[in-house]
Amino acid sequence: MATEFKPGQPLLLTIRKSIVKPAARKTVERLFMQDKTHSKPLEDRSANFIPLPKRRGGCIWTKRPNKIHPLLKTGDAATVKATPQTMRDLKSVEAFIAVTPA
Repeated sequence: MATEFKPGQPLLLTIRKSIVKPAARKTVERLFMQDKTHSKPLEDRSANFIPLPKRRGGCIWTKRPNKIHPLLKTGDAATVKATPQTMRDLKSVEAFIAVTPA
């Protein structure tokens, strides 16, 4: 699969079957968060968040917004740019996703 696509080329990732392995789910989630449509809810939450630093045990603590994990269902799709790291990640989860040029 890695030889089919060139670096910098946009790729369309589609989930073709249910992801049952936790490590594969985290990898696919990380790949999908590169797409703006999937990362927008987290950016919207962060934009409205007001950091309120406070002293706790002599250290300054700041609360941060919780990460929103995307729901990964069969048929969901995302567009990502092909990079060497992306290609390694795609190879590790190729049993669960289909990759086509966008």
